[in-house]
Amino acid sequence: MAKRLGERLIEAGLVSAEAVDQALSHQKITQHRLGDCLVELGLIQEGALLRFLATEFKTRFVSAEKLAQAKIAQEVLDKVPVRMAEKQDFLPIAFDAERRVLSIVMAEPQNEALVKEIAIVTDMAEVFAYVGVRSAIQAGIKKHYYGDPTAFASMQSGASLQQDARKLAGAYEGSDSRLMNSSDVSSRTSTGRSGSGKTSSRVNPTQLREALGAVRGTVGENDFVETLNILVSLFEMPRKEFRGHSAQIARQSQLLARRIGLQPRDVTNVSIAAYLHDLGKKPEKHFTLPLIATSPEAKSEAKRYARAPIKLFETVHLPGGVNAILAQLYEAFDGTGVPQGAKGEDISAGARIIAAVDAFFDVTRNPFNPHGRLLTKSEAIDSMRNSTLFDPVVVDALDVLQSGDLLKQRVEQDGRQVFVADPDEAVRTDLMDSLSKSGIVVQSVIKLDGLIDAVMANEADTIAVGLGYGVGDLVALVQFIRARPESASLPVLVLGDPTDPASRERLVQAGVSSFIPVPLAPDDAANTIRAAYLDRIEHGGLGHTVRGNFDELASLELAKILGASRKSGRLVVRNGPQEGYLQLERGRIVYATWTDKKGEQAISPMLTAPQADFAFDPEALLSDMPNADHDFDLVVRELTK
Repeated sequence: MAKRLGERLIEAGLVSAEAVDQALSHQKITQHRLGDCLVELGLIQEGALLRFLATEFKTRFVSAEKLAQAKIAQEVLDKVPVRMAEKQDFLPIAFDAERRVLSIVMAEPQNEALVKEIAIVTDMAEVFAYVGVRSAIQAGIKKHYYGDPTAFASMQSGASLQQDARKLAGAYEGSDSRLMNSSDVSSRTSTGRSGSGKTSSRVNPTQLREALGAVRGTVGENDFVETLNILVSLFEMPRKEFRGHSAQIARQSQLLARRIGLQPRDVTNVSIAAYLHDLGKKPEKHFTLPLIATSPEAKSEAKRYARAPIKLFETVHLPGGVNAILAQLYEAFDGTGVPQGAKGEDISAGARIIAAVDAFFDVTRNPFNPHGRLLTKSEAIDSMRNSTLFDPVVVDALDVLQSGDLLKQRVEQDGRQVFVADPDEAVRTDLMDSLSKSGIVVQSVIKLDGLIDAVMANEADTIAVGLGYGVGDLVALVQFIRARPESASLPVLVLGDPTDPASRERLVQAGVSSFIPVPLAPDDAANTIRAAYLDRIEHGGLGHTVRGNFDELASLELAKILGASRKSGRLVVRNGPQEGYLQLERGRIVYATWTDKKGEQAISPMLTAPQADFAFDPEALLSDMPNADHDFDLVVRELTK
């Protein structure tokens, strides 16, 4: 078994033959399973191994971080004798009393005899087995059965994982950056306290700056953006018309930046700038390009406040690209803006994007906009097209984004996407169009740096890259991708086939998946890329969280997609103080909560909320006892009657 597993891991590009030999030697000493030995020696990340094993065993996986955070009810633990759990390396995590289904995490989910034995011992109709590493399961047993709060901490200090829990969570969620949980954020945002010692319900700009300064530099860019989301949302909570405004602008601007082909690092800068764009300015007035163009008073005030966010956060040391965007938010494409009167391409792309998105949501959501009434989406787009204030390319991309089609695709594809890079813009455009027609979400980048950023952020699920960048640079790129456990099995297809056999062999040895002939036949190339993309999904490629709101994609339309596709994962819905989630397992709702409602009573009010933000995480697992059992598709049909 160990040799077969090692061979399969080598074939998948997850480890080298030398690594397997080293792990086999370690196995002779420890008597642990080969997979555990590879993790213990740091030769493969826990997340990468679990993804592979979950695919092999046709199940899902649970990381050490998830086990450490799980809330396992005592009645679930009581179903299984602790001695049996310790001996057989498994841990019960959930129990559905109505269907008599027990969910467990085990080191060998392929052991059908053991699964049947567990079903007999527990008197269950079915036992569903997730896969986990032995050391994490044993730590889970110590924590949940014996109440040892240090069980997972001891894993960190020993040689069993050689990765701290946050990095393991990053591997599990498809991100190599450290994660920050809500308690971390709470501790950092409680800088403003009253004399009674209670945390203030409002966060003023100074407190926000201090909170951001505390986390800036200690977390990666993705985590910094997530922290901004939480802190700015707290700051905007008292502003009724603009509650959640900056988060919506940030999300839409980020998607728009990707749509028009900005580099991933620039996309992050756009997102950060969007979260900060209103801070330090007059709360009773919302400055947009249409307002500035029609009101001399507003234009004068906007010029005075243009650099307010930059000054407010100068001690936080924001990326230079963010400051450049913030300084030009009120510059108009026709040169009539402030403070410099910059024009056209002299305005940073990020500023052009945020200005368009901010104006769009102002006229469709704020009744006090310059039009004096709320416009429909189509009216807003037409108004922006007829204006000279906005970049026409940005407005066209915004129109596509607001149709909801892209968000639907992202939900359908579980947040997965293909990245296309080629020096030739025509090649990128034709290939993007062909891939989009097949339902795949695709992003284009111009430089190889953009691909590296996408790989580092774990955002790429398949890469198509042009030979025009040069064999040397492509070899370096592919070697970089193959050297990272999180991306070692990522399909990389080269657009073009070297005529020089030696160059071709260099690319093959580096790990290129295949070559696509040129001149490019876009539809044929798209079919080849799509096949590689689907193969990655079939072999355990993780999905990514998809965020949106019910303005972009109506709640029942979203529900139809999730139900018809028989999705698994967690749908989180937030509308101001109202919050809840649905946990889905293969198209069935197994858990529901909405404000103070639980189970069946929570489903309808959540899915019929007129306005709300949502996040769908296709990899989230249930950490509570199931409280519902409904076919999601049937629920949607009932609600749409």
